[in-house]
Amino acid sequence: MKLKITTSAVILGAVATTASAGSLERNNMPIELLFDSGNVVQFSYTAPNLNLSAAPTSTPTSPSTGSVLNDFTTLGLAFKTDINDDLALGVFFNQPFGADNGYEGGFVSGLAIDFQSNELAAVLSYQMNQNLSLHGGLRVVESELNQSIPPASYTLETGSDLGFGYLLGASYVVPERGARVTLTYQSSVKHSFESTEFGSTTFGNTETELPQSLKLDGEIALNSNTLLFGSVKWSDYSNFDVAAPGYMDIVDPVSVIDYNEDNINVSVGLGRSINDEWSGFGILEAQLADGEPNVLRPYDGSRALTLGARYTSGQYEITAGAQYRQFGDATVFGATFSGNDAVSPFLQIAYSF
Repeated sequence: MKLKITTSAVILGAVATTASAGSLERNNMPIELLFDSGNVVQFSYTAPNLNLSAAPTSTPTSPSTGSVLNDFTTLGLAFKTDINDDLALGVFFNQPFGADNGYEGGFVSGLAIDFQSNELAAVLSYQMNQNLSLHGGLRVVESELNQSIPPASYTLETGSDLGFGYLLGASYVVPERGARVTLTYQSSVKHSFESTEFGSTTFGNTETELPQSLKLDGEIALNSNTLLFGSVKWSDYSNFDVAAPGYMDIVDPVSVIDYNEDNINVSVGLGRSINDEWSGFGILEAQLADGEPNVLRPYDGSRALTLGARYTSGQYEITAGAQYRQFGDATVFGATFSGNDAVSPFLQIAYSF
């Protein structure tokens, strides 16, 4: 069986990492689905199980934090169709950003954040010639944020807000080599939440701007049964913060969430066809350390191994596996986070017609 050039899109689209490019990023839009032929409907599901805790400090009143990153699930839906020989349309639903953090004990006992987002995107791909295609589209992101900071006697609750963004990219394919390179830029998305802040006498909307990103994907067939693929993603977290006016009045001039360093995530994988029905793959991934652990992301970088398999039967493709991730050790306010990890099983079902 010869692997399709878009095989890595099938694989990577199924894998939603627990820390793909920062503590808020969850799953990715499978853009390369646009480059496959025909009509496709695709469903993906991931359920990370996380263990990220700090040991008790020498202070008797500072017990273990417990696991500060709670388990969560992500869903993804995608539909792709060919409008004509040169133009394809993709409609994507995913949950790109999120956080469900909470400290059961320790130095900031009771601190918690619940951030959820849903994204809907419509993307067109136009085949310029045999090798080059361009893609672009619009994104709508709905987000909501709740946060509690007991040491400051402060609580933030927001309503949901819609933010708008776009994506642009290009893809270059060399069919006779089984090779493709794709570059995709996703714009930042601004939110202005109507919010209630308890513990402050200052009122106003909470402002944030979800980070822009640039992602490079590449793949090449080593032979008719083996595919080498990888990616590099940059996310602009140095310009990301959550500016709540009440909190900034209490802790002037600090934002309620603030990052100072960008995030870079790299991966490399190998896919191997076993027969006409089965293929397997493995992926090594690293989120580069940036020296910026904090109470909402108490680790510095991470590395992951993903193993999985794909089963093809007629018009159906089922991809499943699991990712094991180790978080980089970090010290936050005197508490040491070390030896922490996560296991993320995933499932993807695609139907072609």
